[in-house]
Amino acid sequence: MLTSILLVQFSVRENLLVVTGNSEAKEIKDLLPDILKQVGPQQYGYLKEMMGEMGKQATAGEDDEDDVPPLVQGTFEDASKA
Repeated sequence: MLTSILLVQFSVRENLLVVTGNSEAKEIKDLLPDILKQVGPQQYGYLKEMMGEMGKQATAGEDDEDDVPPLVQGTFEDASKA
């Protein structure tokens, strides 16, 4: 999430920082060149390793944790009787 115009408000008394603005969604592939300019060699190695793992997971076709579990036979009443 990136914003083109930001409004930053800070309150020392409440120890609060608020950043507001209009957001825009971008793909990670569009942001990666700018990210790579800011990281050191150790962080670059970690990012490279992480991207490789993500590629392996995408090709493996593993189930995502956010997937809905399969439905079971019966109704709620049947389950409460058991």
